Amino acid sequence: MKIIFLCTANSCRSQMAETWARHMLPDGWEIHSAGLITYPITSETWNAMREVGLDMVGQESKSLDGYDLDAFDLVVTLSDEAKRFLPRLADPARHLHHLVRDPMSATGTAEQIRQEFARGRDQIRELVAQIAEGKVPASGSRD
Repeated sequence: MKIIFLCTANSCRSQMAETWARHMLPDGWEIHSAGLITYPITSETWNAMREVGLDMVGQESKSLDGYDLDAFDLVVTLSDEAKRFLPRLADPARHLHHLVRDPMSATGTAEQIRQEFARGRDQIRELVAQIAEGKVPASGSRD
């Protein structure tokens, strides 16, 4: 299987998804992430993944322009922007949209912001777990 996770800036949600997928999906699966634009992975993203014992060493922000999306078995969009601006796929049934509220937009105290990143991280973990269990097949866009 070859999977790519897409979000707006590839600095948080899709990076978390890539990290979870590398941890949870079978060896031999090819996992990527990218964004409509690129922005450095935030320290809050790194910290959220460290809280659950996962390291993102070697990951960096990448643009979807560097990928042939038709080469993927599953294209997962995690933001409405990524869904809206997703290039047309030869087989749209390989696209899965799973909206995750952007932790980057969190406001409040440092603890409230940490909790938003943890919420996003945990929601993405559940999505990747469903993919691992075969419960979220590529069958077209879903909200």
